[in-house]
Amino acid sequence: MTTAFPIFDVLPQVLEHLQQHHNCLLEAAPGAGKTTVLPLALLQENWLGNSKIIMLEPRRIAAKSAALRLAEQLGEPLGQTVGYQIRHEGKQSIHTRILVVTEGILTRMLQEDPSLDGVAMVIFDEFHERNLHSDLALSLCLQARSLFREDDPLKLLVMSATLDSERLQELLQTHPIRSAGRQFPVDIRYQNKALTQAEVIRYLPALIMKAYSEEQGSILVFLPGQREIRQVMQELDKAALGDNTLVMSLSGELSTAEQQAVLRPAPSGKRKIVLATSVAQTSLTIEGIRIVIDSGLSRESRFDAKTATARLHTRSASQAESIQRAGRAGRLEPGVCYRWWSQEQQARLAPQHQPQIELDDLSSLVLELANWGVGQPAELDWVTPPSTALWQQSRELLQSLGLLQIGEQLALTPTGEKAVAMPLPPRLSSILLQGSVHCQGDALLDLVCALSMDTRSLSGDSDLEHMLATLPTHRELRHTWQSTRKRLFNYLPKQENSSAAILDVALFGFSDRIALRQRQEGNNVFYKLSNGRIAQLPATDSNSRHDMLIAIEVGGHSQQQYDRIYRSIPTTLARLQAINPEIVKNQFICDWCSRSGRLLGETKAMIGKLTVESKPLATLPDNAVEQATCRYLRKEGLGLLNWGDAARQLQQRILFANQQIGQDFPCITDTWLMEHLEQWLAPFLAGVTSLTQLKKLDLHEALLAILSWEQQQLLQQQVPTHIKIASGNRAPLHYQAGEVVLRAKLQELFGEQTSPVIAGKAIKIELLSPAQRPLAVTQDLPFFWREVYPQVRKEMRGRYPKHPWPEDPMTAIATSKTNRALRQQD
Repeated sequence: MTTAFPIFDVLPQVLEHLQQHHNCLLEAAPGAGKTTVLPLALLQENWLGNSKIIMLEPRRIAAKSAALRLAEQLGEPLGQTVGYQIRHEGKQSIHTRILVVTEGILTRMLQEDPSLDGVAMVIFDEFHERNLHSDLALSLCLQARSLFREDDPLKLLVMSATLDSERLQELLQTHPIRSAGRQFPVDIRYQNKALTQAEVIRYLPALIMKAYSEEQGSILVFLPGQREIRQVMQELDKAALGDNTLVMSLSGELSTAEQQAVLRPAPSGKRKIVLATSVAQTSLTIEGIRIVIDSGLSRESRFDAKTATARLHTRSASQAESIQRAGRAGRLEPGVCYRWWSQEQQARLAPQHQPQIELDDLSSLVLELANWGVGQPAELDWVTPPSTALWQQSRELLQSLGLLQIGEQLALTPTGEKAVAMPLPPRLSSILLQGSVHCQGDALLDLVCALSMDTRSLSGDSDLEHMLATLPTHRELRHTWQSTRKRLFNYLPKQENSSAAILDVALFGFSDRIALRQRQEGNNVFYKLSNGRIAQLPATDSNSRHDMLIAIEVGGHSQQQYDRIYRSIPTTLARLQAINPEIVKNQFICDWCSRSGRLLGETKAMIGKLTVESKPLATLPDNAVEQATCRYLRKEGLGLLNWGDAARQLQQRILFANQQIGQDFPCITDTWLMEHLEQWLAPFLAGVTSLTQLKKLDLHEALLAILSWEQQQLLQQQVPTHIKIASGNRAPLHYQAGEVVLRAKLQELFGEQTSPVIAGKAIKIELLSPAQRPLAVTQDLPFFWREVYPQVRKEMRGRYPKHPWPEDPMTAIATSKTNRALRQQD
């Protein structure tokens, strides 16, 4: 083993730390040798004894590649001291001491044996990837150690080039050990461009050719996805690079054999240009690569909890990802990394990307936790807790699939107990378990096998039946088809019944993906899904002529308005009901139509949010009218109602009583009225089916009915609508904003010795001229007569000489009449 790796500088510190502690954090730059060196160095530690080390890698190609490098250093074939286990493939023996695993393999090992008997350490490599399974496995390891390994604690080593170390330090109660240097230096060359995502892809071929001419060696280009790989490859084809240059692609969609071919060195005298997705970021050594060109873009799937579908989002790479990518150039010799952006832009990138547990479908995770015995996510320690929305959506999906019991705590159903043991996602487990009641076993196995495979390399037609016929003889997928089918055979339930069409049993996994044809626009046919989403299918697709589909695979890009249906099954309502007679739910719908101004009702046959049949109703039940109108008013506002002065004054009187008399009177603000529509307005809505009728409602009566008979009497006595004034007339009172206002002609209050009071609150008096214009406002009449009236009299007696303006208003007789009328009266 070479001692040139920088990891050797901190290796003694790591070994000493693990002698004394059970948790270790190792932060080492790309190329430092942590994956290649550390596991072998740990084999000699006395605490290991005869036990194993499990090393978790976040990607299949990385797991197999890491295991192969470790075995080569020992001069052994895979399966001896070093083994590996990935999905559908693995090599290990009784002599295996280091087992490299990926995806859900470690989770499965923990479920089968929570104590991990015979395992002394678990290494979480490249933990910055924040793979969903890695996060789950770390949480399970922490709880398993506390419950089952008190006498022989399981050691945990978390390592990466770029750790979110603050949270990990808190969780693992340890400080990180850092190895600063990489194996070989990498020269970062910023191009100082400011480009949009589309401009980046157009610019990269020129940058590749620049690097190709400036530097020697093979080139690794990081691109967000397959579409961009194809675009750049087409441009490079035009460049006529010659026979001495191989242009290759590397992505997760390639088979293991195809991926390994890319990793091998180029033939003598040739250079490679490898166009890769993020699969090449970590734990991979592509022979001959010393130049990296970074698009600065990354593509991730984000799961929408509302629609249970995933969409692809293209985002800027994080600082951590750009560091990982640059490190690929310095694995075997000094290298160069080209970045189209500037160093200033690099500093503004997000430090880390969002972990998968905040973005992905959590249904498999929730099922695993239910099997583990966890009732709520808070029962485990997480680096990042699961998203609440995704958690709730996954629970509801598992309940609809019949795998999880209804309730607040997680508990598997008998079907769920069988499903969790299957190497399948929950939807496919449900199809396999429940479909066996309805169709012949071999055909069911073919269906589930096909649905479990990545078939995106097949033709673009969505028809699943066509794909089923193609797979067994397909040159590239035949072997995977056969091995997957053989592996799943042992999980096939023995109960069989051949009464139903095989493809229709997909309903047991995708009842939220029933699609009903809506319209055709140009080259696309649009379908509405039972989850409420709209998805499109090319008009050239063989299934686009069908009115109803089961949309098995649905997805898209964030830039697209509509999702795309990639795999589908033609069906009919009758066929679906034959499989599940309860799939259609009858609903009564009653809602206001703003355009017609009428309340309309209909019965609908629904599959989820999808209407498969509807019938209008001529007569609407009173309770439906009440509920629909209350909903409509909450949407449009109380202004739709006929608010006359009498209704508004009654509202203000009740509010005044609430303030001055006591809390027995309700505080009927507009907010309160909106919140309590069902209590005060609903009883008056019977038969109201048009806006004209709605506007004729007597709100005064409805508001008065809020009060009890006793409250109505008390209101009339203590918060009256009118008050008798000195002239003997009854003057109206105006209630507003907690005040009472009396508006009266000044002459009608002559002789009034005190200011009137309502429910303990002095009335605000607006004294009016004979022309009903305000002269003064007061709440203290004696003060007004003494101090203000003389000036008012002086100004007004010449303007209104026909009206009395006595010198002493305190002793004058109040009147609404003119001087002449008073003389005639005498």
